[in-house]
Amino acid sequence: MEATPFELTPAQKDLLESLAHETGKAILALLDEALEELKAHVRQHAVNGEPHSGDGATRCHRLTRPRSQYGSSSSRPSRDVPDEELERLPVDGAAQHDHYIYGLPKRPA
Repeated sequence: MEATPFELTPAQKDLLESLAHETGKAILALLDEALEELKAHVRQHAVNGEPHSGDGATRCHRLTRPRSQYGSSSSRPSRDVPDEELERLPVDGAAQHDHYIYGLPKRPA
């Protein structure tokens, strides 16, 4: 297998490890699923006349998990995260999620 020419951020690595633990799937399987969803999303927007700009302006709603999976308190992985780790999270994480999750440039404030 050829090595990838990019590095994942610590947050991206943590997210992948967390999702792998939650789902019981291998990280490569999760990446395969995510890439298939991204491919379908980009192609759908191209078909609908909304070209993917690559600047983060096109939001990807289909890559988010259904709301029902967040409903119960036992499914929240943040319960087991120490407070000092939670304090290290960016304060603009919600507004700039595309930047932190996908590595896209930050949007203007």
